Amino acid sequence: MNQGVFLGLVGMVAFIPQMNVMGKTLRVYILAGQSNMQGSAHKKTFAAIGDDSKTAPLLKEVLGPDGEPVEARNSWVACRTNRGGEQATLVGKVKVGYGFDDERIGPEYGFGLFMDRSTEDLILIIKTAWGGKSLAVDFRPPSVGPYQPSKREKENGEKFSEKETGYYYREMIRFVKETLKDDASIQKVVPEYDKEDGYELSGFVWFQGWNDMCNQHHIAQYTENMIHFIADIRREFESPKLPFIVGVLGVYGADPDSRRFDKGLPVTTFRKTQFEAVKQYDSKVDAKFRGNVIAVDSGPFYELELSDIYWKRRMTGEWKSRLKKGEMTKRDYERECDKFGFGDGEITAEEQAIWDRCSSNAEYHYLGSGKTFIRFGKALAEAMLKIETN
Repeated sequence: MNQGVFLGLVGMVAFIPQMNVMGKTLRVYILAGQSNMQGSAHKKTFAAIGDDSKTAPLLKEVLGPDGEPVEARNSWVACRTNRGGEQATLVGKVKVGYGFDDERIGPEYGFGLFMDRSTEDLILIIKTAWGGKSLAVDFRPPSVGPYQPSKREKENGEKFSEKETGYYYREMIRFVKETLKDDASIQKVVPEYDKEDGYELSGFVWFQGWNDMCNQHHIAQYTENMIHFIADIRREFESPKLPFIVGVLGVYGADPDSRRFDKGLPVTTFRKTQFEAVKQYDSKVDAKFRGNVIAVDSGPFYELELSDIYWKRRMTGEWKSRLKKGEMTKRDYERECDKFGFGDGEITAEEQAIWDRCSSNAEYHYLGSGKTFIRFGKALAEAMLKIETN
């Protein structure tokens, strides 16, 4: 399949009908990244999906008759992540609970539910996600070579040991191989797995970027690092054509420069490095590793109106604190509110209701919006299926 960008079928929100597929082969998908792959969306935010006529049909696929989030039928998860400062391994059916805590989700939920409804095969998602990790250091792929510190890092005496560099890359590989070690290890996660039917490594989804985006030295090398990462993964699992999706950072939407807030972050510049990795990939790797790499942009799923409320709450809160301390005059406060269209600076009852219903985390975690994470997870699944059928 030609490389490209898959934006997701935003208007098609219902899960596709179940298909009758012969056999029960176990299809294995690896999902990896940092905190946004881990997932911050609390289940309390799911109901807000029904507030939008464009997404309302999706709510019927996510909540059962009892109003609780549904559990997958033939899709399982083996998850390695950080919980409360400790490493945790979680296993079970695709459901709520593989995010930051037992009541939150990441992209695996929408991805797993959609895959579950797309085939009669068994699905296993092996998810590794740790917050605050970079591709430049923590997930550094082996073929790119040792990390070269920036001038500032050298001046400050900052060093990264051989053990630190690439540590989470190795942990990711180790956990995947441990999960797939033998029939018994697979059956610990997927009780219905039959060794006679076997398993197939079917795809890899990468969703990460914030920590690299906040470091200009990391941004400069991200495209090259990502290309090496994809090739190394395929080499590691002896799967040269393994379908690979780069989930593009979409905080502040698909056009971050159009936003009024947080102009100091180079989000647009960083997004370009991720798109460029996909665009350049085939020309940079050996022929046997080419093809089946696409980008899926999370930007179209970011809740911009919810973000407006987030920034109004945050900025007016800071200004009120400065006003109280005498660091800002009343006139200055009014000017700032006018500049950003915040009216008198007070959060309205409607805004507060929307915030309480739709959000459960900060803007760099996609506001903890179930509407965002479920739709993006579904878009990832659609994109993966598109690669598989071409």
